[in-house]
Amino acid sequence: MRPNTWRSALPYRDLFQRQHIQELVNPTVEALSGLPSLSKEILIGRYGLVTMGPLLFVWAVPTVILYALFLGAYKASGLVERITITLHPLLRPFGLSGRDLVRIIMGFGCNVPAVIGTRACSSCSRKTCISAIAFGSACSYQFGATLAVFNAANLPYLVIPYLVYLTITTLIYTRLIAPKSARSPQNRLMIEHRTFLEVPRWSAIWRETKGTLNQFFTLAIPIFLAVTLIASVLDWLGVLNDLSRLIDPTMGLFRLPPEAALPVILASVRKDGLLLFAQPNTVSLLSPVQILTSVYLAGVLLPCLVTALTIAREQSPKFALRLMLRQASAAIIFAFILAWGGYLIWVP
Repeated sequence: MRPNTWRSALPYRDLFQRQHIQELVNPTVEALSGLPSLSKEILIGRYGLVTMGPLLFVWAVPTVILYALFLGAYKASGLVERITITLHPLLRPFGLSGRDLVRIIMGFGCNVPAVIGTRACSSCSRKTCISAIAFGSACSYQFGATLAVFNAANLPYLVIPYLVYLTITTLIYTRLIAPKSARSPQNRLMIEHRTFLEVPRWSAIWRETKGTLNQFFTLAIPIFLAVTLIASVLDWLGVLNDLSRLIDPTMGLFRLPPEAALPVILASVRKDGLLLFAQPNTVSLLSPVQILTSVYLAGVLLPCLVTALTIAREQSPKFALRLMLRQASAAIIFAFILAWGGYLIWVP
């Protein structure tokens, strides 16, 4: 799929993204179209810096900024501490603490600052929190692409069962992997239980916000650029298409057509690979249950490369590999249950 075809799969984008950004990028794409094959792929191919880079700044960056501002306001007002204390007893059986929930919610903006933020988690729950972020925190790319697929299929209401199933399976997953010490009643929050709410001052909000933004722009963006380079080279070599053909037969396990294989592979590299499900010749083949299954499987099968590299740096490559294998196994089981359970109970 070439860049123009990729953009044609985005009917849900607003006019600013579809027209103004394309108009800004097109002259550069045309000027670089005469480059050698590999250089051309890296710059203006399906995962090219010029092709996909602008989408990062008009899609993910605003979402991360909004999340950072909201979290900053919550922290500065004392609301985070109140939520932490209130929800801690409910989360403890799953191996998480009230503080961990804040990082998991942060992951809906971007997984990278959320994973880095787990440095403040207790030692017995940090690895569980990282696993929960990698599995259940649908970042701005993943969640936005998921909404786009539902919109392209004229089934926007699917977002409700999607979020419900994602939440339930994330809790089950963390419950299964959490160490016993994290689930123990002795795992108490080391904070004062009397918390006070106040109207946050802008200076306090900004102080809380700039840390998250600094982590995103200094850590996530460079990794994003590296992943774009790696993905472009793999695409140029045909590795992604070969992997897609390799897993084509396995799609039948989830009652999905072979066409679902490529989006699943691409979403494992970058979560906006989910957008391929929004193409008319793909979405028209899928029933509501199949659409729900496909975006769930592609979204949780593996953390994106940016998140995986961050986890490896924060913990170790061995831990990151073990997390991915464990997550893939859980995702396959949960997607299988969703596909066949939904098929049995869905009323057309």
